[in-house]
Amino acid sequence: MDLQNIQDQLNTEFSKEETRIIFWFDDKGEYEDEVSELQLDNAKLHILDGTNWFYSKWLLNESDTDSKYLVYAPFPKPSDTENPLADMCYYSSAYYTDRVSQMSQELGIDNRFKEHLSQYSNFWKNKERIKRFKELGIDHFNVETIDIGLIAVVTEVKTPNFEEITRKLLLNENEVYMKVLEDQGLLGKFWELCEKYFGYQSENPNMDDLAACMLLTYASVALKDTLPTVLKSYVLKKKNDVVVFVRNLMDNVLYQDEYDVLSEKVDKTLRVVSKIREDLKKDADKSKDQSVQLLDIANCDAFRELDSILIDWALDQLNDEILDAQIDGMNLAQIAEQRTAKSCHFGTVYKYEYQAIKYAYQMMKAISVLEVTNDIKTMVTDYQNQTYLIDSYYRWFYSAYDCIDDSEKFSQVRERIENMYSFTYLQKVTPKWNQELTDNLIADTGLKRQEDFYRNYLKPYEGKNRVIVIISDAFRYECAKELMERLEMDEKCTPKLGCMISSLPSITPVGMASLLPHEEMKVDEKLNVTVDGQTCGDLISRDKILKLQNENNVALAFDDLINANQSRLRELLQGKNIVYIYHNQIDARGDKPASENEVFRACKEGIEEIHRLVHRLTMYLSAPKFFITSDHGFLYKRDKLQEYDKVSYDKEICTCKNKRFLITKQRMADPGMRSRAMSYLKNSYVTTPIGADIFKVAGGGQNYVHGGSSMQEMLIPVIELTTNAKFVAYDYVDVILTSVNRKVTNLITYFDFIQTEKVTDTMKARSLVAYFTRENGEKISFDVPIVANSRDDAPEKRTFHEKFTLKSREYKYGDKYYLVLADANNEKNILQRYEFMIDIAFVDDFGF
Repeated sequence: MDLQNIQDQLNTEFSKEETRIIFWFDDKGEYEDEVSELQLDNAKLHILDGTNWFYSKWLLNESDTDSKYLVYAPFPKPSDTENPLADMCYYSSAYYTDRVSQMSQELGIDNRFKEHLSQYSNFWKNKERIKRFKELGIDHFNVETIDIGLIAVVTEVKTPNFEEITRKLLLNENEVYMKVLEDQGLLGKFWELCEKYFGYQSENPNMDDLAACMLLTYASVALKDTLPTVLKSYVLKKKNDVVVFVRNLMDNVLYQDEYDVLSEKVDKTLRVVSKIREDLKKDADKSKDQSVQLLDIANCDAFRELDSILIDWALDQLNDEILDAQIDGMNLAQIAEQRTAKSCHFGTVYKYEYQAIKYAYQMMKAISVLEVTNDIKTMVTDYQNQTYLIDSYYRWFYSAYDCIDDSEKFSQVRERIENMYSFTYLQKVTPKWNQELTDNLIADTGLKRQEDFYRNYLKPYEGKNRVIVIISDAFRYECAKELMERLEMDEKCTPKLGCMISSLPSITPVGMASLLPHEEMKVDEKLNVTVDGQTCGDLISRDKILKLQNENNVALAFDDLINANQSRLRELLQGKNIVYIYHNQIDARGDKPASENEVFRACKEGIEEIHRLVHRLTMYLSAPKFFITSDHGFLYKRDKLQEYDKVSYDKEICTCKNKRFLITKQRMADPGMRSRAMSYLKNSYVTTPIGADIFKVAGGGQNYVHGGSSMQEMLIPVIELTTNAKFVAYDYVDVILTSVNRKVTNLITYFDFIQTEKVTDTMKARSLVAYFTRENGEKISFDVPIVANSRDDAPEKRTFHEKFTLKSREYKYGDKYYLVLADANNEKNILQRYEFMIDIAFVDDFGF
């Protein structure tokens, strides 16, 4: 640096009122011959020669206390013990001309760190690195913050945070960064900080080993003694800090995929899950109880393949029909729910496997306790309240099973589910139903007839406000139950579910005709159907029949409405009275042999489509009243019946034949079938199998059938829906802390919470995160997700017992800490904040 620059800098400093003395220790005496040439404004030059210490002290402190002085020393600054002017140096300014000192002065780093900074002289030679170091915005300098800042710059991390640096090096290609750290003399510092922050030490430290230690330390908290002995040497001392660090990686959407890759790499390298499997097999061979190990595994989500252990175990229980199998009081369905919860990292990976397990268990359990009454009205009530769930569980099982990439291991469970549903459930319920169901369907069941639908539900609306009727082909009762749950959660909807008994045979021509306005319906022996003398087999003829009742009535196809814009919807429905909308998703897929195994997917799509249409019509039009119903239900079984299982019949007396019904000229006396006379079917009978079997009829599919007289085919849902297009005030359920203790005495602690209200149409579910913070807002635990979506009336069923892990650090008695409940979708929205005291005697990892 030239003398003029030095002079300008010194005069600038002396121009400050608070500056009286500036000490300049010129380490190498580079300016000793030139210093006297300096032209200082309002300041004098005094030179230290190494012998005039006490004179200098007298001069500056007593003789001339008014003048400003530049005190120049052509040698390095002595230590405080060897410097008689040390006290003056502390309240005076310092000036440096070497690069490191200039840099530290510019950055605001105290000169006492000069020696430390000098270790990294190469770093300071690069202007871009210096610029990035400044941009870190470090507000407090000490040896650690300087080192972290330097490491952040060379690893291209924009915040001076060691956990962020470690995250980047763990989750990305790190060879280049590690080489730069070594070249800059920072590699040793990095490993020292790893020891301080995470307790990591190694004779040969490397990132792969650090990753293994991190993940196994996190896993060890849940696995406990289930962690194989050969892997316990990887567990680090600072468990809490590692747990918080790893959990934050897993929960952050930006890093989840990279974590998965790292986890798989560690697992494959060390054979973590394989070793756990081997230990479990040894225990099984010795007939040891494995419940403790299974609980540990169920509580651990560090490695993806841990789920395969739980899935295999659950499948073994289902294959052996051990329905009372539990892990820590949780049945198979509850275990599946826990492993697919938001808090479980790999929950979405095995979502379909766990759903298949859950619904298989629930179906098998429901069938195992099923008692079938001989009273047909009670059978109807039981089905509406509970028994329908068996059909839903069966459908949901296959919906999940069909999405599993490798379903081979589920083959035995699938076979058991199929046998229980077909031969235990259907063959237990359907014959009893048919034995009690006579020609007089209304008297038998106590239900309204499908034939009277218009008269019972729509007649009061003639000539009045618009009513929309959605008729979904083959939309059976259990599907309507699922739609009801959706509608009940929609704040604009008030639904009520009823039930009708279908006409026989339970097929589209008869069912659709039954739903139209009419005085008389006729069905001939060839199944040609008319209402009041009019054919009704297509949309045009149905529209004509509706208009005979009222010219403002109309029949429309679902597909013409679902994607129509608002103006088109108004054009189609403006001024209309009773609107029939025909939806065909389920029957269209099920009735074709090539797509009949897609029928359960069609059910799901059908439910979504109907809800979507209701929402669109409510928003775009004045549509305050809906009725949602069906022409018939259906039976579906995945496995085809063998030829010898099909029901034989006398073809000579049949005028029409179908897999699930016959139209016969006389009553059939065969024990495997039942004939019934219908008022609209003159001189003929509808004959159906007693069970869920099919007749020996060529052609068509065998898995999806309808037309028969099972509850699944005949119980027709009617959802009466009132909607409100105006804004409906709603709120979100609250979650509050119920634990009365406000003092934390351990790094691992548990707290209880309650969802204060049940979820309803006007009280929405909400997702939260809970965590501990210091008074300044710094998080000191990882986020604990809480999903408040319970619809239970009982408060005790809306509780949460959550585990919190605090970082290992000094917690000062008397300082304020807070347990925060925040909106998971917007953490700035703090919902609850509870003040806590943290009083931990030993800030170590004894909590484990």
